[in-house]
Amino acid sequence: MFVRNCWYMAGWSRDFTREELKTVTMLNEQIVIYRKNDGGLVALQDRCCHRFAPLSLGRLENDDLRCMYHGLKFAPSGKCIEIPGQSKIPPQACVRAYPIVDKYSGAWVWMGDPALSDVSLIPDFVGIDDPRWAMLPGRMDYNANYMLINDNLLDLSHIPFLHCRSLGASLTPEGVSRPLVTRLDRSVRIQNWLAAEPSKMIVSTRGERTDIWQTYDFVAPGVFLLRADVYPAGTAARFPEREPSGVQPLHRQFTCQAVTPLTEDHTCYFFAYGPWRQESDLMEPFYQLGLKAFNEDRTMIEAQQKNINLAGNAAMLTTASDSALSQFRRMMDKMIRDEAQGIAAAPALGHRQAQA
Repeated sequence: MFVRNCWYMAGWSRDFTREELKTVTMLNEQIVIYRKNDGGLVALQDRCCHRFAPLSLGRLENDDLRCMYHGLKFAPSGKCIEIPGQSKIPPQACVRAYPIVDKYSGAWVWMGDPALSDVSLIPDFVGIDDPRWAMLPGRMDYNANYMLINDNLLDLSHIPFLHCRSLGASLTPEGVSRPLVTRLDRSVRIQNWLAAEPSKMIVSTRGERTDIWQTYDFVAPGVFLLRADVYPAGTAARFPEREPSGVQPLHRQFTCQAVTPLTEDHTCYFFAYGPWRQESDLMEPFYQLGLKAFNEDRTMIEAQQKNINLAGNAAMLTTASDSALSQFRRMMDKMIRDEAQGIAAAPALGHRQAQA
C-alpha cells in the first residue's frame, strides 16, 4: 500500500524536455510527462480513454497531446478536445491529469486527491542547482519494496559495516554515537556524532582526526535530507548530543535523496551528494563515492527482499537502532489509514534543513 496524498519525485527536471514524451511508472500507475511551450510540465494518465492505447506513443500538437491510435486529442487538463469523425465529445472523454511542479531541480507529482495538492508540502529538497552545494544528480532502480530503502536511510548505524570500503572507511562502530530521534510533522529528525579517522579526500581537514555532526530529516513519503559538518577532534566532547554553536566547521557536505515506489516490488531512488561550494573540485569524487555506497545498499537490500519473500510469517528482531524507522513506519501506516478514512493531508512542513 502507498500514501497517495504526497509529492513524489518523478525525475530530475533536466530529464523532461519539450522534444520528448516521457513515460514513468509511479505507485502502479503509468504516467506520461511532457513540457508545454512555456516550459511548464504536464502529467497525464498514459492510457487513452478510447482503446487504452499509451499516450506516450502519441504526438504533441502545441500544448495538446494526440493519441496516435485513433486520433483523440487531449488538452493539458486531460479533457478530450477532439475526436476524429464526430463533433460531439462526451464528458467522460478524458484522462486523469496529475498535479506536477518543477522545484528543487526535480519534477514532483501529486499522486492523490488534486484538491489537496499543497506545493508547500514538498520538502526543502535543495537539488543540484542550489548555489550552496556542489552536487551531481543520480538515479538507481531497485528490485525491492520502497519501505526497505526507507528503513536503510532511517538507520545509518549500518555505515561502518556495509560501507566499510566507501562512506564508512574512516569510521568505527565505537565512534558512532546513539542518535537523537525527534518526531516532526510528517517526518523524523535524526542527529548524532561520528568520530572519523583522517580523510584522504577532504583537504580542509588537513589529515587530522575529526568529529562529524550529522543531522538529517526523513520526510514522508521517502525524502532524505542530510547535512554533515566536520569539526576538529574534541568538538563532540564539548557539545555532547547537540549541534556546536560558535564553532566554524572545517568542511560541510550534503545529500538529498528521494525514494519513489514504482510498484510493490520495484522502486526508483534519486540522489545527489557533494561538498559545500567552496570545494567544488570535489564534486565528481563525492559523486563517485556516493555511487559506490548506494550500489552497496542496493546489493544488500535486493538480497534482503529475496529473503523476505521466502520468510513467510517470520518476524524480524527489533534493536535500539530501529527507533527512527519504527516511528516512521507508524507514521506512514497512520497516513495510509487516514487516507482510507478520508482525512485531509497534514499542514505544511516548513523544513529548512540544508543551511550552508
